[in-house]
Amino acid sequence: MRRVSFCISFIWVFCGPPVTAEVIIVGGESGRDWQSGGGEIAAQVIRSDQSIESTNSPGGVIAFSPAGFDRWIFPQRADTTLNIALGANSVARGGSITSPNIQNIRGELPKIIDDDGSTGMDLRLSAGATSARVLGLIIDLDLGARFGLDRFRFFPRNAAPEFPAPEFPFQNDFMRSFEIFINDGTPETKLEGVPIRESVALVGQNEDQVVDIRIPPQYVRFVRLKSLTATGFDMAEFQVFGTGFVPEAVYVSNIFDFGDLALLGKLRWVQQQLGDGQLSRVTVRTRTGEDPGTVQFNKVRPGERIFRVGGGSAGLTSDGAGVSSGRGVGAGLGSANNEVPWKFARDIEDEELQALVEGVLDNETVALRDAIQVFNALSPEEQNLLALSEADYKKLSSGDRGAIRNDVDNWSEWSPPYALDEMALLTQEGSGVEIVSPSPRRYLQFMIEFFSDEFESATGVGGLAFDVLASPFAEQLMAEIVPRRASVGERTDFTYAVLAKLRPGQDRGFNRLQVDTPLQVETVGAMRIRRPDGTVLEADFTGVALGRLPVQQGDFAIVEIQEQSVVFEFPLVDEDGTELQVVFSNSVLRFGTTFSGRAFNTENGELLGQGVVAGNAANLGEGDSDVQPLGTPFEGNLSVEVPISGDLLVNVAAAPRIFTPNGDGVNDLAMIQYDLTNVGSPTGLLIAIYDLAGRPVRRLYDAFDSSGRFARAWDGRDDAGRVVLPGNYVFSVTLAAKTGQRKVLAAVGVTY
Repeated sequence: MRRVSFCISFIWVFCGPPVTAEVIIVGGESGRDWQSGGGEIAAQVIRSDQSIESTNSPGGVIAFSPAGFDRWIFPQRADTTLNIALGANSVARGGSITSPNIQNIRGELPKIIDDDGSTGMDLRLSAGATSARVLGLIIDLDLGARFGLDRFRFFPRNAAPEFPAPEFPFQNDFMRSFEIFINDGTPETKLEGVPIRESVALVGQNEDQVVDIRIPPQYVRFVRLKSLTATGFDMAEFQVFGTGFVPEAVYVSNIFDFGDLALLGKLRWVQQQLGDGQLSRVTVRTRTGEDPGTVQFNKVRPGERIFRVGGGSAGLTSDGAGVSSGRGVGAGLGSANNEVPWKFARDIEDEELQALVEGVLDNETVALRDAIQVFNALSPEEQNLLALSEADYKKLSSGDRGAIRNDVDNWSEWSPPYALDEMALLTQEGSGVEIVSPSPRRYLQFMIEFFSDEFESATGVGGLAFDVLASPFAEQLMAEIVPRRASVGERTDFTYAVLAKLRPGQDRGFNRLQVDTPLQVETVGAMRIRRPDGTVLEADFTGVALGRLPVQQGDFAIVEIQEQSVVFEFPLVDEDGTELQVVFSNSVLRFGTTFSGRAFNTENGELLGQGVVAGNAANLGEGDSDVQPLGTPFEGNLSVEVPISGDLLVNVAAAPRIFTPNGDGVNDLAMIQYDLTNVGSPTGLLIAIYDLAGRPVRRLYDAFDSSGRFARAWDGRDDAGRVVLPGNYVFSVTLAAKTGQRKVLAAVGVTY
């Protein structure tokens, strides 16, 4: 009998009130403002190895609330009258204007993109410039992001009617000969990081005071203007104009701080496409963290500088938006780059930690790898006291500064892109797609990437929402499965163990577990709870028929069995160190199948689940993982391997072997059964039925399948819908694998 919990208001101190999930919305009619960043802690974006920026729009190419889309965000659309070069060198844009061959004009270059006709770059010979300084002069403009460009315009002071400057009558001192080059900024158009520029305009004898060059619209990030004359000139403004939407843009939210560990539910958003729907898209990703800082500042460890190897940050986007996915010390880069995230001893107030840095962490006689291990073994509080902050980093000399990287010790990597659930509503809790970033975590951040493949096509996002449950079931749920090796397609008895790490008085515990399985569970054995004091609660479902669910034994139950999952229920697990074990049989068809799991607390009516992590959850006596202490994370402890075989199509048969399709409701169908093994992506599969003379009777199935166990029903009819004559028939199951065609023949009989 299922246990029922009764909570009355005056005894909430014992069992607590129901806890409901909060729906957090950014954008839309009722959500937090996009421009505010949504979360409480400002986003930090890595722009280069040694610089970061606090922004939600790297490159400044997000349009907030464009015309007709209040409280939406879109990639920025170029105004054909707006000079895109204006502000390209600002912090928000992240671009620059410089000269690679004439150093002493760099201070003047920003004056030609400031929208002020009275300022400029004076290279007139009469003003002291030399022909050597003018001939071959190169001006490089980095727009900070890719734009669709179709026009360039430049002129001396007092030449353009919209920029009168009578005090600088230099209108006849225009550039007499020049060439313009462009590059779109993508990795494919760079050689060892240097843009390969294409010439788009060459004017050997210019007679126009105001140069106005038009080109076919194309995506551009880098523009180069080269002087081909020895005649001096003045330049007031260098203007760039464009058309259409930018091809890439990124929105990075602020960091959401839930105040304590929180469970994350589902994610959903509203989007709309403009132009050709096939030529634009958005991707949404998330990451979660254990501290409020997403970046890790590093210094060069003393004594290591001569061995230093420089490293760059790897962006997720190709337009230089700067959303880096660089790795941290925990991922091994400390040993690769000889860089570490802790302060110098002189900057530490705590005497014990100061001595640790002097004697071990920065001691040249201690190997770098050993120093990193000592740092990683410190408590989070001690690491925070030692870690370099942004302010500490800025105080370092340039030689002592290491690379700035994403903090992957305390933050997860950005998730793979989520799939849009078009039926989900922003305000509806539980709709959308499951957030795959680790939880429970205290901090979360999301990123939206916008892509347009054509100037007039774009996708915008109206609002984004996700569910948060402020009170998790446990601080951590560690799980493992044994055995971790099985034969392909053969039924195997598995033991699934979960070790609960709970914080007394803070975590609510769980009483339901869902395990994801590759195929439908066939049998269930023992369910067992071992509490920290040695008490064992147990129920044994061996031999129990699973046709009608739920099946209960006391407070234990098999609640649900689906094609690829099973749900167990049991007495509430609410003590730290409690171990849960469930035994069930299943078959594995694919190498490296993962039996992931989620825990639930139904006593408060909560439908949001908490995922398990792989590790040493119990002494089950398998593999090297059991050598580690209980509670140690161990990647792979939830995966089951099967031998990799070239036989991708197995267990082909008809059930029953002979059937009677006479419409009496008994034995009217034959199930053509087959297993696909180690088929990672959808692959074409055909089932065809023939008579004994080889003539085609029925094309039963023609579609795409991945690894799995399948059964396709034949009702004894041919392709015209006629019932076939009694007799024996041959069916073929054909798999169009990349390594070649796999075909299996078998027989099925029809009688009346």
